[in-house]
Amino acid sequence: MMPVCADALTGFVARRIRRARDAVESAAGAVVRGAVALVLDRVDLDAVVARVDLGRIVARIDVDAVAARLDVNAIASRVEVDAIAARVDVNAIAARVEVDPIADRVSVAPIAARVDVNGIADRVDIGRIIARIDLVGLTRTVLREIDLGRIVRETGGGMAADTGAVVRGIGRRGDRGVNRAADRMLRRGDE
Repeated sequence: MMPVCADALTGFVARRIRRARDAVESAAGAVVRGAVALVLDRVDLDAVVARVDLGRIVARIDVDAVAARLDVNAIASRVEVDAIAARVDVNAIAARVEVDPIADRVSVAPIAARVDVNGIADRVDIGRIIARIDLVGLTRTVLREIDLGRIVRETGGGMAADTGAVVRGIGRRGDRGVNRAADRMLRRGDE
């Protein structure tokens, strides 16, 4: 999973809260409509309307007072958030998220500082890695790189006098050959 920055996470949470609030408002409207439908089913509305002066009632309603009396928490407690969340298509949301701007804002250094390299190294199966190495091919490459035939020719005449220099030369060439072979295996220098 790709890490995200606090701003992106805050935006995501704010959108989820807005959706939840919209869902709560929608559910509250559904509750009110349901209650009105129940009342209307049981009441002869025509008889009531005929006896009521709606103009006087409307003039007397204090909408602010009504809104102040609404217990939004009680309404929200009746909303099934899990049911709403189950209907959210996370894949559709994720498909609309632009990852590059988020990744550009992520600072890798603090994340890397928290990585337990020793813990990772403890979990590495060195035996499996070594089993995958082509030791025969590596040996052939090293021998080709150090040119063993040339070394034998160079050391044939004055071996006793130059033994130290030859051994050092062999070691240096061998080191270079091993380094080049390792570079090829690890694909160093291809970057």
